[in-house]
Amino acid sequence: PLFIIYLLSIKINPAQIGILLAIANISITIFEFPTGLYADNYGRRKSLLVSFGLFSLLYFIWFFSKSFYVLLILSILGGIAYAFQSGARDSLIIDNLKLENDDAKRNRIFARLSAYGHIGFLIGGFIAALLAFYLIKSIWLAASFLNIASFMIYLFFIKEDLSKQTSLQTIGRGWHRLIESSGESLRYAIKNKPTLLLIIIGMVFALAMSVYGFGYPIFFKEIVKIPNYYFGFLGAASALMGIIGAFLGEKLSEKKGYYFTISLFAIILLGLYLLFGISSILWLTFIIFMMIELFINGWYPIFLSFFNKFIPSHIRTSVLSLESSASLAIIALGNILVGFLLTFLSSNILIIYSGFLFILIPILLFYVKTKDFSKK
Repeated sequence: PLFIIYLLSIKINPAQIGILLAIANISITIFEFPTGLYADNYGRRKSLLVSFGLFSLLYFIWFFSKSFYVLLILSILGGIAYAFQSGARDSLIIDNLKLENDDAKRNRIFARLSAYGHIGFLIGGFIAALLAFYLIKSIWLAASFLNIASFMIYLFFIKEDLSKQTSLQTIGRGWHRLIESSGESLRYAIKNKPTLLLIIIGMVFALAMSVYGFGYPIFFKEIVKIPNYYFGFLGAASALMGIIGAFLGEKLSEKKGYYFTISLFAIILLGLYLLFGISSILWLTFIIFMMIELFINGWYPIFLSFFNKFIPSHIRTSVLSLESSASLAIIALGNILVGFLLTFLSSNILIIYSGFLFILIPILLFYVKTKDFSKK
């Protein structure tokens, strides 16, 4: 949330914020698939190193930038940096730990990774609150430093078995192999019905999330009127609920299965979005916010683990990139639309409307189940 609050603090209006968010997501969408192919063919670790290195530089430049047009360029480059990272880490973990055929272990690993990530967000939320209290733009220097640290960790301590990537390079040689691999990934994503339906489910979830993620910081800032540094505490609270949500999703999916857990969480989120939109009591709104964060962060790692179940290892990153590209394209459109609609409607009304998107998830998931003969 501090990203949006920072932009408001340097006189970037909501419509411009929507454009910046959309441009970043469009950039990711364009480069997701090519960078996924790069990671599948030349190494997931190399792809992550490019991402962390580029982010380190871009966040440093963000610290000095206030011009909307400079921020526009930085958003495009940030999208490229994210595209190199998206899917590569998960694919590296799945292949290094040989998780592709072990549903229970893969599910547990994804839930734990989500929880560990939110521990970082929890700590980062308090640090961000402190930085925002004194100088809000210093968050960019902290982000740059953390990406440098990530770069060094992957450079010196993370290893990858490159035998599969090496054989792919030998077979195809360069761009010819990348084109051939792209055709294989696209055909698989379209012809494999569970995979295609899950990509659509990811897009529905992403659209509902884009409206909420854009709307709630503006709601707390302009309607509730909390100070800037409070958003660091909101981020920490979100991270705490993310930790709980990840373990809740893991345990429930172990007992009830993927289909039940993903559908149940979507229906609960529908109710919570509606409650958030109509709540007029500050403490109740905060509790609803916490619950939304819990179920959002419980939903996604289980969905991601389930999605990986259907993807062959040798095209995993590129297919994950296709899913991410489709979701980000929808997010980009959603950000532009929300930025425009905020001129006429309040943020809480938009959140209410977006909640109804969650109804589609259990419906689509039912069709996935009819095509999935394992029925897990």
